[in-house]
Amino acid sequence: MRQTRRLFALLLRAYLRDRTALFFSLVVPLMLMVIFGYLNLGDFGRVGLAIDDQAKNQSSAQFVQILKGIETLRVSELPADEALNMVRRTELDMLVVIPPDFAIAPARPGQTVPQIVIYGDDARPQQVAVGRQIVAQVIDRLSFAVTQTAPVIAVKEETIQGVRLRYVDFLVPGILGINIMQLAIFSVAFALVADKQKGVLRRIMATPVRVSNLLAAHVLTRLVIATGQVAVLLLVALVLFNVTIVGGLAPLFAVALLGTILFLTIGFALAGWATTENQVPAIAQLITLPQFFFSGVFFSKNAAPELIRPATNWLPLTLLNDALREISVQGATLWDVRVQILGLLVWTLAGFILAVRLFRFEKF
Repeated sequence: MRQTRRLFALLLRAYLRDRTALFFSLVVPLMLMVIFGYLNLGDFGRVGLAIDDQAKNQSSAQFVQILKGIETLRVSELPADEALNMVRRTELDMLVVIPPDFAIAPARPGQTVPQIVIYGDDARPQQVAVGRQIVAQVIDRLSFAVTQTAPVIAVKEETIQGVRLRYVDFLVPGILGINIMQLAIFSVAFALVADKQKGVLRRIMATPVRVSNLLAAHVLTRLVIATGQVAVLLLVALVLFNVTIVGGLAPLFAVALLGTILFLTIGFALAGWATTENQVPAIAQLITLPQFFFSGVFFSKNAAPELIRPATNWLPLTLLNDALREISVQGATLWDVRVQILGLLVWTLAGFILAVRLFRFEKF
């Protein structure tokens, strides 16, 4: 244990003295957060609209098909309960419930016309206003084609209290996740491969230092650095952008550290596989670059093509970002994100097995 502490202190001092490493591990993610935070991307985009078609007839199918053909709307068909939960979480802007008696036909005397119900997220007033106007125009057009006069479908509007999510609130957990991934994979892989090439590890192995103590020291060093970086990024987000961590800092740090351990196993596996420093960037980019775009860092993970979404939803960074964002924005507890945590643990186990198989101590 004493040996591990001494190695940890040595590695931490070496890292803190490396100004280039400090710059890329701290200043770059800070710069990304400030730039994207002030750009306020995503202030208005397509309207997320869910439809619960309870009629399942020709008229309702025609109505749904027209809405799906409108480019401004991002339409999905979901049960009302699931869609309402997503509206409350500001994952959807609106829900349209089509009643069982829905029909595009003139109403008989004394007979009430079918009534659709539109639920809108009060946290997204611009999107809801645009969505309601589009739905109203479609109803008017269908009605005019039948009666040439009044609408044959009534509309009831309901307001749902959703989470008032700014772009920077969405961005911060993604920046945390990507920073954890970059630090864990690149720093470990470059450090160990460089030491391997220079013969440093071989000389260390000739001393009484145990391999387990050396690796434990590397892990502890990165965990401490990751904790510090997460703390600095959160401080900037809290002070500069007035971001609120709804679920509390403790569960957020717990998930962040679990994510760090996961990506450390991948870093060790990469360090064991690579024989030169030149090999590290290529394979590391192959691992990390797809997750930049498909894991919900700068924009929603649902922007990925539907064909690959079942796979991208289970990427390590996607699971980490989802857990961090649920805690930060939705106020989730660790139990609430147990599925994501389980996924992270499975990936950690897979990474550990891969690291053990690829790490060849005798090559040191």
